[in-house]
Amino acid sequence: MERGDRGKPMGRSALEAIRTQAGEILESIVDSYDTQVAPGEVGDGGRARASGSLPTAGKCPTGLLYGRVQSGKTAAMIVTCALAVDNGFRVIIVLTSNNLKLVEQTKDRFGDLDGALIYSSLGSVAGQYDWDRDRGHIQTFVGARGAVFVCAKEDGHLESLIRFLQAIGAADYPALILDDEADHATPDTQQAARARGRDVPHASTTFRLVVENDKPGQVGLSLRETLTHNVFLQVTATPYGLLLQNLTNPLRPAFTRLLKPGAGYNGGESFFASTGESATPPLVYVDETEGQALTTEPMKVPEGLQRSIAFFLVSATAHRLITGSPPRSGYKYLCHTSVKKDVHKDLAKAILSYVDDFAKHIAADPAGALARPEVVWAVSELRKSVASELDLAALERDIVRHLPKRSMQVVNSEQQSGQLKFDTRFNFLVGGNILGRGLTIDDLLVTYYLRQARMTQMDTMHQHARMYGYRQGVMTYTRVFLTQTLATRFRQIHEGEAALRGLLESDGSGRSVPVEVAGDLRATRSNILDIGALSAYRPGQQVYPVDPIHEPKALGDSVSKLNAMVQAAFGGDVSENEFRQVKLATVKEMLETVKVQEDDGDWHTVALLQVLSATASRYADAAYLYVRDHKPRRLSLPSGAISGDEQTAAREKLAPVLFMFRGKKGQPWDADIWYPTIVFPRDMPAVMFNRDA
Repeated sequence: MERGDRGKPMGRSALEAIRTQAGEILESIVDSYDTQVAPGEVGDGGRARASGSLPTAGKCPTGLLYGRVQSGKTAAMIVTCALAVDNGFRVIIVLTSNNLKLVEQTKDRFGDLDGALIYSSLGSVAGQYDWDRDRGHIQTFVGARGAVFVCAKEDGHLESLIRFLQAIGAADYPALILDDEADHATPDTQQAARARGRDVPHASTTFRLVVENDKPGQVGLSLRETLTHNVFLQVTATPYGLLLQNLTNPLRPAFTRLLKPGAGYNGGESFFASTGESATPPLVYVDETEGQALTTEPMKVPEGLQRSIAFFLVSATAHRLITGSPPRSGYKYLCHTSVKKDVHKDLAKAILSYVDDFAKHIAADPAGALARPEVVWAVSELRKSVASELDLAALERDIVRHLPKRSMQVVNSEQQSGQLKFDTRFNFLVGGNILGRGLTIDDLLVTYYLRQARMTQMDTMHQHARMYGYRQGVMTYTRVFLTQTLATRFRQIHEGEAALRGLLESDGSGRSVPVEVAGDLRATRSNILDIGALSAYRPGQQVYPVDPIHEPKALGDSVSKLNAMVQAAFGGDVSENEFRQVKLATVKEMLETVKVQEDDGDWHTVALLQVLSATASRYADAAYLYVRDHKPRRLSLPSGAISGDEQTAAREKLAPVLFMFRGKKGQPWDADIWYPTIVFPRDMPAVMFNRDA
């Protein structure tokens, strides 16, 4: 049985879905290589050899595999690699975050590949890697069997791999580079500084060694420049930083494939579809001040933390007793409140002190185990979702007997060597950023999440959703303890992600892709973006062209077409100064027809169409149309055409409003025109997009 990103066994239907999609991903890869790199080298009947010619498109293609958090991306990558080898790719690079646990985990999973040689950056002894020690063997068999190199995104590892590939003549073979968590370390962190006009001598290290090296003395020393015939596939669940790049940026994806999870997957829709005043399973709200309490009194266990521990003990024990099939590596409890390592140590001590004190007292008084207030609450909470009758006496006996078998692991940059070792019953994990991307935590029942950064980024927070995954069998035993504020942020991120995936599914071109920004969060870190090319549309904003097109030749027949569209929208006679509800498709058709400057102020036709598509489901595919005459005194309209009551009324509509103003021939215009203005509703989320894409 294959495993998903969470390490939980996938059902057969989920596995088959991933295998099918891997075939579709490989089709995109082969097609991109064939049309943009060189024909006849890969695919059915491909030569499995790369010529020395330049790519036919001038550069090698970049793609994006957009999966959901813990949805089976690694499994899809493995199957895609197996198919790639069958289709003539002979050098395959798998880049991972510079996290030893994650590199080990990835190498172990790719070890299931049949036939291809497998090496990783873990095997460094005295500066020599496994691939160096096995150079002759690799040179002998790479052409026939292919080789996979799993490498952490760290400068020493990358430089060693690049020089090894150069030494064995790897450029003679078609290559596939898979960049796992591609948005995390690969983008150039000097991008914003360069856009501001600062004197930046070269790009950031990982970008240089993976994509394009411009550092004096190292020019050309990168994976993509070494493997001259390649397809670069970025893999992530949080592509915001990639989709907001300029179109000319080599990390901007030219094609996108969505990885859809199979049956049994539980994502944001299972956890954060509703975040009302009162929490319902699987959510439990804790006091908004609990995070501060943990900081000021680190050894004191506040009520929410007590309840989360008690629920974990009750839920894990109940699952074992009711199902009779406990996991071999025990149940997991995750505590994520801070990035600071000192906080991790203090929390681990506080939790262990509480648990051990609990164990000591119930050992002395077994009958009192279920009488503790937090345990009484936990039993009541579990009954909200578990229909089976709870045998309280058996529950009490089992907790008393097995609570001493607990383990505590702190997972951070100080303690990341070696695989995680779990006990067979109760396992507590405390950590920060290392728990945030890709690391598998099997059988996670309880998450206690109070991470409050001063400036939170959507991609970082979304990756913290370790509770997502193929969890259908344990969902009724699962809880997430957090504040209502954090739950709302997770819901907003989930809604934005759903809109983005829907947009990319219907329009894979990726042009001016709008990224919904959740509440007061940032989409991604600003230093990787060309901030001068970014724009945003905000709730209630009025968007209009400043310099309307009014030359007859430029207008063509657009005015007559719009006349007909407006009349059809009103069913005949046009009623002025009235908000007429219409289908969103009608508004989009008008926007595609009206003539405006290519990039006029905030008006960007492609982005507006994308934003309307992305937010369509919020407003049931509805919009409003408002028509009246317009008699300006000058050509330029720097402040738009509406204000006052019209603007206020438009903002309150529960859907976007398109104002269409009739402009008559004469001063200041050379012909009759239609002048458009869009007003977004107040409840629309803010969106960002790149105008140069």
